[in-house]
Amino acid sequence: MIFEYISLMFGIMKVLVYKVFYISRISFTGIPKMNHNFKIAIKKNSKLIVGKNFRTRNDVSIRVYDKGIVHIGESVFFNDNCSVNCKKNIDIGNNVIFGQNVMLFDHDHDYKNDINNFIKDDIKIGNNVWIGANCIILKGVHIGNNVVIAAGTIVKEDIADSSVVYQKRETTIKSIERKEE
Repeated sequence: MIFEYISLMFGIMKVLVYKVFYISRISFTGIPKMNHNFKIAIKKNSKLIVGKNFRTRNDVSIRVYDKGIVHIGESVFFNDNCSVNCKKNIDIGNNVIFGQNVMLFDHDHDYKNDINNFIKDDIKIGNNVWIGANCIILKGVHIGNNVVIAAGTIVKEDIADSSVVYQKRETTIKSIERKEE
């Protein structure tokens, strides 16, 4: 428990350092509770806006590039190893919980024309959303309010309010038949 408090204290100091370096690009309402090993990268003309009661666990990464804007609402929690990658616009509502290893991408490489270019589209996540572990949220997705997304789901289309989303999977187990010599 003591090590978590120490990590949190280092995280708060690190947030203050980020605020100094990214003074016009980053905005926090209140003091976020982030463990010390998070990463934030915000390119010129890009913004990160974070509401009050923002909390993270370990190894959270937020990258905002190409005039992108990430807006994170109030009382949002990111679990271990979450990654937010923005080149256009990602808007996360209030009271959103991210399970471990969740990734958000508001862009893809334009592999058909020029792999160095990107196809971009907004991501919008409503209020009171729970996103399970190992989910991937892709560009152009709008997730409504009061939604639960089951672990391991790849979200590539809009989700209406008050929905539970999961992808059916089948497990097949076969015996290995060995040839006798």
